[in-house]
Amino acid sequence: PLWLSIATGIWSCALAFDLTIPFSGSFMVIAALVVGVAVPTPGAVGGFHEAFLLSARTFFGAGTQAAVAAAIVLHLFSTVPVLLVGLFFAAQEGLNLAGMKEIAERERPSEVAST
Repeated sequence: PLWLSIATGIWSCALAFDLTIPFSGSFMVIAALVVGVAVPTPGAVGGFHEAFLLSARTFFGAGTQAAVAAAIVLHLFSTVPVLLVGLFFAAQEGLNLAGMKEIAERERPSEVAST
């Protein structure tokens, strides 16, 4: 069900931007996105978009502008809701951004002194 919902989101976004990606083709886009988000960038910005653009153009003949726009919107709809829900649950536990930063700094292992 999870992979089907991800494929449905990709396919819906492709339809919204008039890209000719069939529902079955969204699974190929998922494979490309997995590689794209493996590129170590903050928030997968850049890698996600390039992977979507490359797969949409190479396999489905999408135009550059529409594919870039679809990649940006898809990334926003994929990450922003998760971020908001995470912040909501953190607030339910009494955490705020300053408290999370403090926890992260406290949990950071001490640096080993070089000799």
